[in-house]
Amino acid sequence: MTRKVFTKLMGLFVLLLVFETAAMELILRRMMEHSAGDALHQLMREALWSGVIALLVALPIAAWVASRYTARLQRVMNFAGRIAEGDLKARLEHGGGHEMTAMENALNKTAERLGQSFAEIESSRQELATMLDSMQEAVVAVSADGQVRWSNAVMKKIAGTEIRAGRPLVHSLRAPELLECVKGAQESGEVRYGRTSSLAPGRTFEISAAPLPAAGAIAVLHDVTRVEAAERSRRDFIANVSHELRTPLTSIQGYVETLVDAPNPDPVMTKDFLQVILKNATRMNRLTEDLLALASIESPDYKPAMQPATASGMVQDAIDALGGLVVESGVDLQYAGAPDATVMVDPDAMNQVFGNLIENAVKYGKTGKKIRVGARALSNEIEFFVQDFGPGIGSEHIERIFERFYRVDKARSREAGGTGLGLAIVKHIVLAHGGRVRAESELGSGTTFLFTLPVRSEKQRVQEQSDAPVSMRSES
Repeated sequence: MTRKVFTKLMGLFVLLLVFETAAMELILRRMMEHSAGDALHQLMREALWSGVIALLVALPIAAWVASRYTARLQRVMNFAGRIAEGDLKARLEHGGGHEMTAMENALNKTAERLGQSFAEIESSRQELATMLDSMQEAVVAVSADGQVRWSNAVMKKIAGTEIRAGRPLVHSLRAPELLECVKGAQESGEVRYGRTSSLAPGRTFEISAAPLPAAGAIAVLHDVTRVEAAERSRRDFIANVSHELRTPLTSIQGYVETLVDAPNPDPVMTKDFLQVILKNATRMNRLTEDLLALASIESPDYKPAMQPATASGMVQDAIDALGGLVVESGVDLQYAGAPDATVMVDPDAMNQVFGNLIENAVKYGKTGKKIRVGARALSNEIEFFVQDFGPGIGSEHIERIFERFYRVDKARSREAGGTGLGLAIVKHIVLAHGGRVRAESELGSGTTFLFTLPVRSEKQRVQEQSDAPVSMRSES
């Protein structure tokens, strides 16, 4: 392009010389035609005027050429400034036929390629950010000087507004174990592992910190709170089962050894011992049955065999089935009313629910001499209740009584023959039916256990009719 510009300027200069030569030749010819009296004076004057005329012609032409190049160069400079400011959509207008057009086209192509490259980088960055935000683990990256470079949504949720890019990590997270792992990964260039419980109240995280290629480090935090709770629950469960089985086994073993070692056992003593052995064996059998029932209900494969039933019919059936047990204990079992709304239930599972709740009320609330069983309609569900008027339960125990093997009074529970699994079975059966279970109690005023079941919807009713045999649909 420089060569073309130089050639054009040289051509302009040659053109001016040709013009000057032609003017001088014209002047000389005129001088030859006139007298030679003042020929020299006339020659000087004509030469002066020709130079002025040539200059006046050359200046506008030069100004016009310079203005064209200046304007084009100014547009190029403006274009470069917009690109430097990040406006990759900027483009140069085509001048058409000008020597600078090739350069402008090249700059436009460069800007287009830069725009495509930055778009690809931004797309990759957004994909990476989306992937990191979708992770269940918390992730944070820090620079070589300990500044937060970025963090995903989980980390921001844990740390709140404290963590943000450009802020020192030590000022954002109050977790010494995490800071130590990040520092160790930066200094050693190796992955460091750790565990912290100080990052969020009641939660435990496993830490994995690794160095980044361009200095700094990245830390990944995995929440193991539920895993630890499940492990703790498993250990407690095994310990409770072992304890519950060991107690009757020890009793049975002791009485059996006494009978075996006695040379001539007294028949009355033998009978008493056998009754104790039978009682403990029965307790072990009930515990085993409850454990099997709970394992079956907690299994992911457990699905209740749903059938339509009225709330009033369920309550009345429960009272009729358990009336004999209550009469023997001297407690009055009362029907507290129930609506005729239809719910979808597994009859056997619901018999177990009512059986466990009423049996529990008889054991621990028989001092009130009365138990009320009924149901009431809510918006889209039916709430069933079993109410006793015994000593009640302290508020500190209400939230835990549905846990496996949890007992308010362990000595009293074992004396009553409970396994500690009845309410846990009730809870899981009700949850499997899409309901909720809770307890209300006040010391000295008794306890009420309540659970809800969804009312049968019109869609369920239509589905039942479509699934029923043709003969049954015609009869109905």
